[in-house]
Amino acid sequence: MSSPQTAAGTAPAPKPVGAPFIGLYALAMFGIWMSIMLPASVTLALRISQIDPEGKNVSYSIAAGVGTLVALIANPLFGRLSDRTRSRFGRRRPWIVVGLAGTIVGAIIIGLSGSFPMLLLGWIIMQAFVNAAIAATLAIVPDRVPVKQQGLVGALSGTASSAAVLVGVFFVQWFPTNVLAQFGLPVLVAVLFAGLLVAMFRDDEPAPADIEPFDFKEFFGSFYINPRTSPDFAKFLVALFLVACGMGVISTYTVYLLQDRVSPPEAELPGLITLAYVIPGVVAVLSAPVAGWLNDRTGRRKAVLGAAAVFIAAGILVLAFATTVPMFMIGLVLVAGLGTGIAYGSYIGFAVATMNDPATAARDLGVVNIALSLPYSVMPFIAPLLLGIGGGGSNYPALLIVSAVLTLLAFVPMLMVRSTR
Repeated sequence: MSSPQTAAGTAPAPKPVGAPFIGLYALAMFGIWMSIMLPASVTLALRISQIDPEGKNVSYSIAAGVGTLVALIANPLFGRLSDRTRSRFGRRRPWIVVGLAGTIVGAIIIGLSGSFPMLLLGWIIMQAFVNAAIAATLAIVPDRVPVKQQGLVGALSGTASSAAVLVGVFFVQWFPTNVLAQFGLPVLVAVLFAGLLVAMFRDDEPAPADIEPFDFKEFFGSFYINPRTSPDFAKFLVALFLVACGMGVISTYTVYLLQDRVSPPEAELPGLITLAYVIPGVVAVLSAPVAGWLNDRTGRRKAVLGAAAVFIAAGILVLAFATTVPMFMIGLVLVAGLGTGIAYGSYIGFAVATMNDPATAARDLGVVNIALSLPYSVMPFIAPLLLGIGGGGSNYPALLIVSAVLTLLAFVPMLMVRSTR
């Protein structure tokens, strides 16, 4: 493997990677994303509905918010540690293994929990350790993949994210009452495919000997990008954050929107939940690689991410007033299908195109993950205020309209980016 740029100079560009590596990388990302996105999107909400049916909105907002805040700290922290690891096994592989081991522990705690505090503890552990695996695995792209293939590999990572929920939701249907299976089986999928990636990625190199030591200054620097030295990267991060505001609200509240707004008969709810993830998931899986291909083919990264913002905002507005299953599905296809698929297929290529220093790839991608994930924490904390407008605590139109407006505001910083079209 060719090393990224270091303080000593610039190493040769990575050689092109073959189909076996790309395929296994995509499968590893598929498993890792499934292990955390299925509970974040579906099973955590269902479990909280069982434990605390009366206070589910507040409890779920707490779990979603706290869990995402933990992820925001863990991802750049482990990214920094990964950038500096001088293990004989390399700098990325050890953290993939450690991350998956901790994810297993968290899933077991959730599966055995009988109270909200115990569930919250397991969720915090899962979020912390899965982000170690995510940070290290994402950093393989700038480490090992040449620029001309990064759009494709990034798109496959986005496709894997969409496919993770699409496939994982069947675990809920197959094991509707087995919490251990709902949380544990996706983790086992992650262990299988990521373990194979670790075995294949034998040329993972340790960090350079002259890299700066890790201290508190370096740690807090993990959360900050200087807009003066990295203006385009900073603008991209703001744009991604705003796009993710819409994605985060729909991902967090899909189950409750279906329960409270569409209000299907209880017997039909499991099947509709499956459809609510399968149909948009198929659309996302198909649209993500197309978005990645367009990124590489045209170089118009702003136009591609902008299209995602338009689809997301349009779908949110449909959902704001949907009270029937067909309208609900149309809105979800626009948001969680086309919009999210295009965003996931394009954001990594956009990020790499605006990053300044390949030597801090894991740190920078950790900050990208913050921009993408922070709305999943911020919006659940804000949501009760918007839901409470007018009394009753279920003003979903207010929450969704605000989310659509925030998504469209992404065009302001996005159009100011100059380093890529």
